[in-house]
This record gives sequence, structure tokens and C-alpha cells, in this order.
Amino acid sequence: MTANYRHMLALATLVMASHASGDPVTPANYYQVITDVTQYYEDGFRPEFGYAVYVHFDGIDVLFDTGTTPETLEHNLREAAIDPLSIDMLVVSHNHADHIGGISHMRKANPAIKVYAPPEQSVDGKPVERVTDVYKMSPDLFVLRTHTDNPTVGISDELSMLITTTQGPYVVTACSHTGVAKIVAKAAAVAGRRIFHYTGGARLKFRGAGDTEKITQELNSLGVSQVSPGHCSIDHAVTKLMRQRFNGHVISSVLGRKIPLPGPSRK
Repeated sequence: MTANYRHMLALATLVMASHASGDPVTPANYYQVITDVTQYYEDGFRPEFGYAVYVHFDGIDVLFDTGTTPETLEHNLREAAIDPLSIDMLVVSHNHADHIGGISHMRKANPAIKVYAPPEQSVDGKPVERVTDVYKMSPDLFVLRTHTDNPTVGISDELSMLITTTQGPYVVTACSHTGVAKIVAKAAAVAGRRIFHYTGGARLKFRGAGDTEKITQELNSLGVSQVSPGHCSIDHAVTKLMRQRFNGHVISSVLGRKIPLPGPSRK
């Protein structure tokens, strides 16, 4: 039994146990999609075309992006039983409206929160910390900046998150405007090993099947074992092709569902 198969089996067992008991099972470490546009969502959560992910790992709580509206972010955080005051930091991947629309709620609910953003991107007119390369939050939790000289939809800089676990490194990204291969390669260089899990979008919902095939090949060539397409990559055709190319090692993005993370690798 491979390590990857064991991890998938453990995840399936946890989800089934949660549904069977009727009570949620909260892993020690996990990430949870808080805002997304999807037909799959836990009871009570509101879908929205926007993106926000909550990461609870090694005693640190991070909100990655804030979705499109403060109302949806506030509602879904409440459904997830997440107190904004417990969130240690807010990471903004880039300044498109569907990623920064909920910042006003976070600023109001947690006035002391530190906000991290790419260089030279206007966010909300209030102070932010600029990540110009790699920001180390803990021995196993990082914010990475990637840059492209060929911007898409006006974005040339983007932030992603890297989580190094005993299973392997996890990457949480948003739209991959700077390029999937560039993000994965940088994350692998920081982690010192191949990326195990990649989640987020790559604008595939709005592009042809050839683009999905190209990005899937890039992920495969870089040794990524498991993917979870979200946000602008949520599409039946995208998921179908990735399931074929990754031999079924695809986790469907479900709004509000906690995705377990293995423990920290460096402790």
C-alpha cells in the first residue's frame, strides 16, 4: 500500500465517519474552503464567486483571501465556527475583487490583524506587509511570492502558501496568474522536496481543454501526487480530466469541508 493511497484512505475514512455519526470530526491540522463557487457545499454555507481558505496548522490560524463580499465571508466564518479574532494573519493572493472583497469585515472584526500582500498592489488603502520573496510564519508554514513578466488580467505578482507536512508539502494558491509550474517549482525549492498536494485555481474554467491538459502535464512532470481544483478551476470537465491523469488522486473542492493535513514535518 503506497503512502499516497494510505493518505487517501485515511481522508475517506474521516469524511465517512463524520457523516455516519452526524457530528463533525475536527482534525488537529486542516484547511477549509470558506468562500468558493461550487455546487458542493456543507449545509449552511453560502457559495459565491470568490475565494477564501482557512488554514489551521501547527497552532497558527491563517485566512488566505477573503472572497467577494464581506457579508458572505462573515456568514461562512460563522458557519465554520471561526472567530475572526482567533485568526493570526490574513494573506492576500492578489488584489482582484473576488479575493479582497471581504477585507473590510476582517479589519472590523479583528482590527489588529496583519495583512500580507504582493508588492505594489493596492488592497484597501490600509497598511499591509509586503512579501517580496518568502515569508516564514513557522518552521513549516510559508508565504511565497511569485512573479511573471507576462501578466494575466493585470496580475504579475501573486502570493501562495506552502505547508510542509510529514506526508509531503501542500501548496494553497488562488488563480495561479504567475503560472502553475512557477509556483510549484518555487514551493518545491523552499520545501526541499516535491510537492505532494496542490489546491486552488488556474483559471481553467474559462479556457479550453488543451489548457487543462497542459497544466495537468506540468503538475505531473513536477511530481505533484494529489490535486484539488478550486475557484476558477471548478468545472466538471477539468475535474474529469485531472481524475484520469492523476489516477483518481483528486479531492473535490467542497465549500466548508475540513481537509485534514498531516502533522508538521520539521518538529
